[in-house]
Amino acid sequence: MLRRKLARDLWRLRGQGFTIALLVGCGIASFVTAVTASSSLEASLADFYADARFADVFVHLERAPLPVLDRLRDLPGVAAVEGRVVGDFRMQIDGGSEPVVARFVSLRWPAETQLDATRIIDGRQVQPGSADEVVVSVSFAEAWGLKPGATITTVIDGRRARLRMVGTAVSPEFVYSLAPRTGLPDPRHFGVVWMDGDALAKADGMVGAFDDAVIQLGAGADEREAIDRVDALLEPYGGLGAVGRGDQSSHRLVTQKVQQLSRMAVALPLVFLGVAAFLLNVLLSRIVGTQREQIATLKALGYRTRELAWHYLELAGAICAVGAVLGVALGLLGADGLLVAYARYFRLPALVLRLDAWPVAVGVLVACAAALAGTLRAVGRAVSVPPAEAMRPEAPPTYRASPLDRVYRFLAPATRMVLRDATRRPLRLLLSAWSIALATAIVVAGSAAVDSLTEALGVIFEVSRREDVTVTLDRARPWRAVSDLAHVPGVVAAEGERVVPVRLRAGPRSRTTAILGLLPDMDMHRLLDTRMRTLAVASSGLSLSRPLGEWLGVDAGDELEVDVLEADRPKARVRVAALIDDFLGLSGYMDAAALERLLGETAAANQVLLEVDRRDLDDVAHRLDDMPAVAGVSRPALDRGLVYAEVADSFVMLEVILALFAAIIAVGVVYNNARIALELRSRDLATLRILGFRRTELAVVLLGEQAIQVVLGVAFGLPLGRWMGAATLSAIDRELIRIPPSLSPASQVAAACVVVLAAMLSALRVRRQSDRLDLVAVLKARD
Repeated sequence: MLRRKLARDLWRLRGQGFTIALLVGCGIASFVTAVTASSSLEASLADFYADARFADVFVHLERAPLPVLDRLRDLPGVAAVEGRVVGDFRMQIDGGSEPVVARFVSLRWPAETQLDATRIIDGRQVQPGSADEVVVSVSFAEAWGLKPGATITTVIDGRRARLRMVGTAVSPEFVYSLAPRTGLPDPRHFGVVWMDGDALAKADGMVGAFDDAVIQLGAGADEREAIDRVDALLEPYGGLGAVGRGDQSSHRLVTQKVQQLSRMAVALPLVFLGVAAFLLNVLLSRIVGTQREQIATLKALGYRTRELAWHYLELAGAICAVGAVLGVALGLLGADGLLVAYARYFRLPALVLRLDAWPVAVGVLVACAAALAGTLRAVGRAVSVPPAEAMRPEAPPTYRASPLDRVYRFLAPATRMVLRDATRRPLRLLLSAWSIALATAIVVAGSAAVDSLTEALGVIFEVSRREDVTVTLDRARPWRAVSDLAHVPGVVAAEGERVVPVRLRAGPRSRTTAILGLLPDMDMHRLLDTRMRTLAVASSGLSLSRPLGEWLGVDAGDELEVDVLEADRPKARVRVAALIDDFLGLSGYMDAAALERLLGETAAANQVLLEVDRRDLDDVAHRLDDMPAVAGVSRPALDRGLVYAEVADSFVMLEVILALFAAIIAVGVVYNNARIALELRSRDLATLRILGFRRTELAVVLLGEQAIQVVLGVAFGLPLGRWMGAATLSAIDRELIRIPPSLSPASQVAAACVVVLAAMLSALRVRRQSDRLDLVAVLKARD
């Protein structure tokens, strides 16, 4: 009998139960999606790293003879070493007019013993000894539409060479391939090319030498000690400082992406499961209130307390079961879609969805526990009432006059009923309003992330970096090189900068970065902080990006050891003048004259900023690309697109998903509260209808409290969403970009509209049901 009653109750409550099940399902789905996607990424990466023998230590240097490799192999803890020739060279793609830079990496044979081995995706591997065959990275080939057999032109060591592409490949070293100048994935302008080691060494003038090494450590070896020994050995050969796998750019960024997924696996499910538990508590409490006589009758007929308690727990369990099925199905679909999105950036031979049982089990158990916990109080109240007492109508609550009653006298009767009911049950009102506030905050958080990024990019690439073209020279050249570029046809103005690669040391901590020498009166490069204030570089000392200073553990007034990683490689101690809140990357800034004194050189520049007539941009780019002293040409407008593509694509998708989730919460809260109110107050509403109240007035009585909940929820949700948006921005890697939080009025209005519209649709659905009440059936006296 109880099972039949359960089935009837579920059918009668199908609308309310489904909305709650949807909330439970969203909680499970977000958890399963994030955990499954992150574990699949980790497993796919681990398999690829092991199969391709991903190295543990990486170091680039100026030039060392091949016998130095034997000395590296003899270092304690080193299991394997591979010396390579690596260089960045300009390329020209047939049919393309854009400047392209490729990182050429030499291949050693036999392939089975290579570290950081390539895995061919299309075509074939380079033939050993071939001088004109190359394999290119998959992302670069896809960006240009290249197929095996295509011809590319490059300039290596001043000599032009025609090369034939024979295949595409991926490597563990370039799973997340970043352009060296911007630090962003830019497959259209930066690619990786693998070439036979002997052929590349001959073309680059490196026969009998190497300028890059990858090292695999033995089991139990201490990475820090190994790096120190490698640095000491390679310092005479211009070593730029070895880094471990954790600091290798591709691996570090992939790891950060996976960690972001793991954090998402905790935050979103908590919101949904908390709201679902609240709604189940409200639903069961109200159901118990309408079934007092049924419970009393069942107890009088001999049903025990635990059987009735189990009956109502089964009701909650059935709703959770539907939510669990929806959640697992949506979670697996979401994980698969997320992996497809990540495959655009993570280039792996295989990125396979791997379903573990534990995230599904944990998600279902946590969801069911949260939902059932919300029903225990209601069930306890249901079964604790003696049958004789439960068979009588429930005693009405005791109300007392309040100071607001004098105000209520001036209001319409329907409005008076709504306000009195709301103020006499403030806890219920506040809990429902809090759920609406969470829904609003979720939408606002997504909008704040997009707005903040858009504003930050506008400041960076329109106010701070105002040049049309950035020219990187092959080396630091006398200041007249800036004047020469200023006279290129189409160039309006030119300003020079000095960029110096350095290693900064503070005690045991060190970091490889660059110091930028700026002139005091520069117009095209204005140093701004995240509050949009113009910063003046100190006349002496070194200003550091705040995340870099914090990582090194230094503050203004402290001293740093500076190892210059070019030319004569001087070393010096420099005082930290200030930590600045800039926007992009980890950099150091010095007055140009102070940097010249540090380097012991006369005025020179290796980067030139050009203001160009917009009509001549393409012509100027072509002229610059043909100049032998020019190592690279870029446009900040394209850089802005890269940053936006890197960060904003995920933010926009997140904004859409969060808006959908917020609508589900709003529907769940408003529909359930309104439907329960209709269930409990149908007799009162029918009585008012007989007394002459219009349907519009009855709708106000029924839905007025829900309207108050929505208004309060939106009001509290907007500031809460701004805080959540700032927290979302803080999850972005601060070494890539620092984004101050910003939220436009239009985004706030849009967020409020999403929640209000979802609430209105739910309320209209309940109103239609109230308009169809059978007044005679409702007003029949209870037996």
